[in-house]
Amino acid sequence: MTRFGVVLIAEDCSRNEWAARCRRAEALGYDVIAVPDHLNLLAPFPTALLAAEVTERAMIGTYVLNASFHRPALLARDVVTLDRLMDGRLELGLGTGYVRAEFEAAALPFGAGVRTRTLERLVAELDRLLEHKRPPLMIGGHGDRVLNLAARNAEIVSFTGAPFRPEYGRTALVDAATLLGRVAHVRAAAGARSAQPELNVLSKGTVLTRDRRAGVRSLSRYAPDLTVEQLLEVPTLFSGTPAQIAEQVRRDGERYGFTYVTVMDSAMEDFGRVIEHLR
Repeated sequence: MTRFGVVLIAEDCSRNEWAARCRRAEALGYDVIAVPDHLNLLAPFPTALLAAEVTERAMIGTYVLNASFHRPALLARDVVTLDRLMDGRLELGLGTGYVRAEFEAAALPFGAGVRTRTLERLVAELDRLLEHKRPPLMIGGHGDRVLNLAARNAEIVSFTGAPFRPEYGRTALVDAATLLGRVAHVRAAAGARSAQPELNVLSKGTVLTRDRRAGVRSLSRYAPDLTVEQLLEVPTLFSGTPAQIAEQVRRDGERYGFTYVTVMDSAMEDFGRVIEHLR
């Protein structure tokens, strides 16, 4: 059975507003409510804890903590505390970070190699410090080193399908064939692990419409160099009626092996109508 998650954005949000949004996400059928880790948003750990307090069944995740923002020993303490206060409902998501301006504001190096090494060290230290007390670990990314790390160490591998593109100064989505290659890379890197990692995909946008082509055209900013036909095929964008998108989720699950789909805050209500067709 497929799991569904939503990344909720807490920006200038009151306690009551945040609590209401978390409850709404759970009522719509989301299995995981996740919080991001960006300097312009409210801090991830307090918002995650409040999400757990005001909901009953949903896992509470971080999608994803920027490894460069966190010292291993201090993060290990926070993870143990959160997981205990959440009664074991924490899903720990980690990544390299990708917003250059945030690294500059925090006086941290931004080079890709440095960020990846920082994530590798953090994962190794958390495993050492937490031993058998670590909650389920998700690692999200696109490049070889990050996906290798995820395949060998994480319970969940999240495919962003969006490498940093210098020509755009930001991330951009790859086509379906490239993402399928990334999945194959993870399966090979996971090798003979006794428990194969769960495969997650992060969707950038959802448009409910009867005109699928027009819908994906409105999302083309996420992949400026892809054609409409390519946009219709990628598992990182959804366009169509709720029933059509539900069928796409099923097809993507068969083709890529995804059993966990995460959408962004802006798609929470619309994708909630899709979930109704998948339960």
